[in-house]
Amino acid sequence: MRTSMRTVLAWVLPTLGLVGCMGSQDPVDVATVSEDLNAVPRLQERLDPAGVIESDSTNAFNQGPTSGFSANLGTNGRTCQTCHVIEDGWTITPQHARLLPPHDPLFTPNDGSDCPPISASQGPHKALSSQLVNFGLIRIQLGIPSTANFSLASASNPEHCAVAPGSSGAGGQLFMFRRPLPSTNLIFDSTIMWDGRETLQKITTAAGFQAESPFLFDLNDQANSATTGHAQGSPIAGAPAQADIVAFETNLTTAQSRLLFQPLDLEGAKGGARYITDVLAPAFAVGVNDPLQPGFTNADFTIFQAWEPTSPTYRSLNAVQKAIGRGEAIFNQTTFVIHDVPGLNSIPSNPLYNPADPLAGQDLRGGCAVCHNSPNIGNHSSPLAINIGVTMAEPVNNDGSPNGVLDIARLPVYTLTNGTAEVRLTDPGRGLITGNWTDLGKTKGPNLRGLAGRAPYFHNGSARDLKTVVRFYNDRFDIGLRDDQIADLVVFLSAL
Repeated sequence: MRTSMRTVLAWVLPTLGLVGCMGSQDPVDVATVSEDLNAVPRLQERLDPAGVIESDSTNAFNQGPTSGFSANLGTNGRTCQTCHVIEDGWTITPQHARLLPPHDPLFTPNDGSDCPPISASQGPHKALSSQLVNFGLIRIQLGIPSTANFSLASASNPEHCAVAPGSSGAGGQLFMFRRPLPSTNLIFDSTIMWDGRETLQKITTAAGFQAESPFLFDLNDQANSATTGHAQGSPIAGAPAQADIVAFETNLTTAQSRLLFQPLDLEGAKGGARYITDVLAPAFAVGVNDPLQPGFTNADFTIFQAWEPTSPTYRSLNAVQKAIGRGEAIFNQTTFVIHDVPGLNSIPSNPLYNPADPLAGQDLRGGCAVCHNSPNIGNHSSPLAINIGVTMAEPVNNDGSPNGVLDIARLPVYTLTNGTAEVRLTDPGRGLITGNWTDLGKTKGPNLRGLAGRAPYFHNGSARDLKTVVRFYNDRFDIGLRDDQIADLVVFLSAL
């Protein structure tokens, strides 16, 4: 069945606030897009809710002799592609999960169900996987390290699991529900996994793809862990399939190529995946544009500089291009008070205060690039696990008022104590890896490219769309964006 781009426009126009500004042009449909692709075998494009998302592979999507990325290397029918789908920006979305058959391997209960299996014979069943179907979340089970300087005081069980989180039946393990990270644009990673648990060697990638050995070591271990864990297979460490998986992943880049039916690489703009591959990836180095080092600039997105309001050609652009340009300018130029972010500048009244934070006890006036500093990519270019509140059971704003924007009601809540204070979190984050009280709730920031194809957002899927993401930040840091500025920022993020 052919899916018309007109259907996609019906989904996205109201979200982007662009109804009535597109003129009378007819949108292209999938058939036209597919025909265009045949001339460029290195590129693959797919429809997403905002238009078209593009992936570039410098080895033409070659999976190697073992076809490792799509091969069944385990015992439960899963492959890497089960959770890393090109149409979904190389992760998985709730929409994708809902379209799968009831007993698809994605729903295998080792981590695809809401609760741990209650018998060895329990198979995959969509009806037991509401977290996947509604939020695109996989269940991650981790215990508190024996050396930790905190302990579990209590755990809620909102799914009423027979084997409850934190219980003896679960071996004391906590259940975290997390989005699979995209298996693309990996060359820009400074940390592997949300909680950094696969950063076994400190990543030192330098410009020109130099000093990649630690990065590749970590990805190799991650591929092996995914095979033994998610796919319930035998180890592949040192096997050809492991090398083929890592080679396939590290040759991928992904970005939005069309917003609605507008190409993002015209009139001086540099959207799409080829610019990432050819220009940004070779120039990347861990630590570039570090906000804690001299030379940092808030204006770290320039791909749509030719469409920004200060451009001499701005007046001749169409409505979509102007909105993208205004959004990039807002991202680059808007500053606000960054208050009490553990890992960056926690304050003494916060139970998770750490005097070793780089800016401990100090408010910082900065912009979006303080946490999204990698130029034209948007992740943190050096390791910086932080807690902006998304992992907390009751997120708060700068002034301490509740931030009720995110949908976290269905997540377990863990009350943890260090013997003096207590904190309540839905995900202890990096604290479960290091065992350090002050690391509780910290996660890494993900890459911003290809955002439109992979909703919902944040590690726990708590923001259903990009407008919700922007609203969370606007309230959390009292940024003061108007509705029209929020709309422009959403359009810009959708174009990445």
